[in-house]
Amino acid sequence: MPSRKPDTGESGDVRASRTPGSHSVGTVAQEEQALSLVAEQGRATVSRGTGQPARHPDDVRLAQIMRTYDQLGAEPPEFNVAANDDAYRSRGAHTIDRHGYDMPLRRDPAEKTIEGRIYGDDGWDRPDNWSLRWTDPTTMNREINDYVRQNWEEIRTNLAVDGSHSGAFNAGHRVGEGFYNDGMFGVGPRNAHYTAASLVRVSIDLVPGSDPPQPFIVTAFPAGVVPFGLL
Repeated sequence: MPSRKPDTGESGDVRASRTPGSHSVGTVAQEEQALSLVAEQGRATVSRGTGQPARHPDDVRLAQIMRTYDQLGAEPPEFNVAANDDAYRSRGAHTIDRHGYDMPLRRDPAEKTIEGRIYGDDGWDRPDNWSLRWTDPTTMNREINDYVRQNWEEIRTNLAVDGSHSGAFNAGHRVGEGFYNDGMFGVGPRNAHYTAASLVRVSIDLVPGSDPPQPFIVTAFPAGVVPFGLL
């Protein structure tokens, strides 16, 4: 029997076998090890025409990383997600557009809905296996900012080294609701099945070329867990 390919929909299921709170990028320790490696590999070269030592590209890269890290500061930023999306929509910010608390839940051919995303209805560019919305703006902003505060050192390091951070966490209570396609993986026809969510996935980037560096939320949304019967 051919193996099933993992679902890669933007709404991002979190597999039941995955530990909540795990991150898709390196840990702070791994990032610090990478910084140390760059520093150790840095070496002086001789600049043509002057005979003076020139900075090796690795040294320049390390200096850029450390400057970005310092500029980001020890105090984490606080986000208003709606304002963030308005400011950085051209950079791909889309939390409200795809997971907004005020988007209608149940399918209605006359408008864009959370359930309608499963089928690729009007307002969605394609069908998806997951579609969830935040319960309300207070929960959305509180949970995202709590996550940023509690994980700022890791986020700060990731942003300095890679320009981006991705993570997931379990809020421990309901933060969203929506649907998953219980016909995913070819087990049956496409069919929206209601679910609630306590897991959240977060993606944060730096605005390219910003100085001082400006972090923004690309997306942060309630995430589903694939039912064991579909694995």
